[in-house]
Amino acid sequence: MTARLPHPLVVTAANHLQARTLMQFLLSAARHGIDKRANWAVYDLGLSADDRALLSRRFGWAVLRTPPRDGTSPPALLQDAAAGHSDVLFWFDCGTLFRTGIDPAVQAAAQQGFWGLRRQAPIARTCSAGLLDGLDVPLETRHLRAWSADAVGFDMASPVGRQLVADWASEAGAGAASSTPAHCEALLNGLLARAVFTGSLEPAGEDVDIGSARPSPMLHTRSMVPNWRPLWTDPSERLVAATRKSMHRFRHQARLFNDTRIDGWKGAVFGDHYTVKLRNVCDGTEVPVPGPRGGFLADPFITRRHGRFWLFMEEFTYREDRGFLTVAEIDDGMKLVSQAPVQLGPGYAALDSHASFPCVFDLEGEAHMIPETHKRFAVDLFVCESWPARWRLRRRLLFGLDAVDSMLIQEAGLWYLITSVHGSPNRHLQIHFTDDLFSGRFTPHPVNAKALYGNAANGTGRNAGYIGRQADGSLIRLMQDSPKHYGQGIRPMRITVLSPTEFHEEPVTSIDMLPGIVAGFPSHHVTRAGDVLAFDTRS
Repeated sequence: MTARLPHPLVVTAANHLQARTLMQFLLSAARHGIDKRANWAVYDLGLSADDRALLSRRFGWAVLRTPPRDGTSPPALLQDAAAGHSDVLFWFDCGTLFRTGIDPAVQAAAQQGFWGLRRQAPIARTCSAGLLDGLDVPLETRHLRAWSADAVGFDMASPVGRQLVADWASEAGAGAASSTPAHCEALLNGLLARAVFTGSLEPAGEDVDIGSARPSPMLHTRSMVPNWRPLWTDPSERLVAATRKSMHRFRHQARLFNDTRIDGWKGAVFGDHYTVKLRNVCDGTEVPVPGPRGGFLADPFITRRHGRFWLFMEEFTYREDRGFLTVAEIDDGMKLVSQAPVQLGPGYAALDSHASFPCVFDLEGEAHMIPETHKRFAVDLFVCESWPARWRLRRRLLFGLDAVDSMLIQEAGLWYLITSVHGSPNRHLQIHFTDDLFSGRFTPHPVNAKALYGNAANGTGRNAGYIGRQADGSLIRLMQDSPKHYGQGIRPMRITVLSPTEFHEEPVTSIDMLPGIVAGFPSHHVTRAGDVLAFDTRS
């Protein structure tokens, strides 16, 4: 037997300039039975007497309310409407146009305490850093796509829903500046990001119909109608709105197709293709690792654990034009035994964009990983929960930087993160350091101002998989060296000075730990475990 869904309360508001838009919204609700499915509260923010009379005559089920004295912002109106209501509470901007019923939204809100539609931009771009800092929003959830405040639902029977409504109203306050839609939406997103981090909310939700190739079919937003247009023109207004939204959706679908299938096809035919190879340093035996159909493997990090070799790699898929993370078990004969996708958690840390360079290392007896996730402008440290495929975010080391190929090295009691950051004209080397990897604040190194390797093209200067010490104690970094094209070759560098104030490195011809890997070796990534080298070559 299907459980009975809650009976929601729908809240909206309008002034005289929005009266015709409000009526279009109410007409769409009646067409889909939402007038009977829910109770309605329409806050009068300055409707005329004629507006109120027409609303009462045509939409008697939409109860007009006077706004509270402490504010007319959506959070203030929601808190006022929430008094005495213990079911799902919705806020819909009066520019909303329903296209279906609201039962899926009611069910979603009842299941986890909140329902909303997602924007394409991340929270960090739609909210100021000062606002997020003021709300104590952790860096770990600031990359999440923002929610639209034009259509949101809260389950007032749930502690999560009640707390979100109360906090949103409290943070918004009653001032005129804090009542702007943009500020209210930013506050809501800060509160949601905080709730996601604590585990009380999952980062779910369909797309809002702005900038999306796959928007929610439930509604259109921002469907405004001028007051001079009579109600009998509603069918034509809906047709115009539907046509405009369909063209908007088609444009974004075409862009998505171009950014994935077309770019992927171009990459498959004209772009880079890599092959991962394994080499036994004792006898020189060399074998390729079988790559996937419709893609390739790259960025191999090899490690030995539980008496076996494990190979963490980027698996690039042309169809989606992006990389994923994969791990393979390799036997002592350098043959592939099994392979599985790497899973990153919790939910807010799951991969939703390109990932590569899965830098795996042991720390305090546990396996850790720093993958490249530059599309989310983050450098993250993961710890293994279940070897080898399941990993949990332990800490976000850096946020707000387009950083790639990041690696850690410990020197004189400090942790140094060496990475390559997007700049003009090219990427350049950056270093950040801390005295406590798990809780300390990272300080930018003075060498960052020099933009080392910023004048070199094709990724020259980026880490190439290996940072470590030679038998004589010298610190060696393998970096990419690609004067003609990306992935052309590598160059061993000796770090001669590494301190909080200075960094210097110089080229060397070879590395004792990586026999056969000399300056100009045709790879852009080399690692070693035991007697096995793992590297990739471009073709």
